[in-house]
Amino acid sequence: MSFARKILVLAGCMLCVACLVSCHRALVTPDSNPVYYTDSKYVHLLPTKAVSGPIDGAQRFEGTFGKTSFSGQVWVLANDTILSITFFNDFGTTVAELTYAKDSVSFASSVLDVEKVKAEYILADYQACFYPFAALKENFEKSGFEFREQLNLAGDSNSFERVLSENGNEILRITRKANEIDLVNKLRHYKYHITLGNE
Repeated sequence: MSFARKILVLAGCMLCVACLVSCHRALVTPDSNPVYYTDSKYVHLLPTKAVSGPIDGAQRFEGTFGKTSFSGQVWVLANDTILSITFFNDFGTTVAELTYAKDSVSFASSVLDVEKVKAEYILADYQACFYPFAALKENFEKSGFEFREQLNLAGDSNSFERVLSENGNEILRITRKANEIDLVNKLRHYKYHITLGNE
């Protein structure tokens, strides 16, 4: 084999390794990966058909987990057949794509280790923010949680506050005012701030 051909083969191998390292993919089924809200109690994702109305638009996403902070733009598509969240960095480059459809969850990312970042937990938080209260309440309460909602905060008809708790101990609080949503998970020590685009 000529020296030039060896270089081409080596370059091709290095490119394949780089792709494997830089792009992580995972595929799971929702019922096989429960979402634990405490160390002993969990729920499964609601079916996509539980959504109350279609969502298709950009959102600004900021989050903190312990001392780690992250932010960027997301595009959310939600209807009765799919819940899809695409994450972009501040330069507009796609960094992760998360899709829940046909009873399966897929998660692909160029920067995140999707084996460690559980896609179904991100989806469950989005469902808790955007899916109808009645469907969420039934899903949580059959697993032994309490879930309540207060509407019309300070006279804002689009506002609400949702609280997930167990035996009076608050686990998750979601507050929406105007086009801002805050999610705080007190038990797992993380929070999100979502700024909605035009709905």
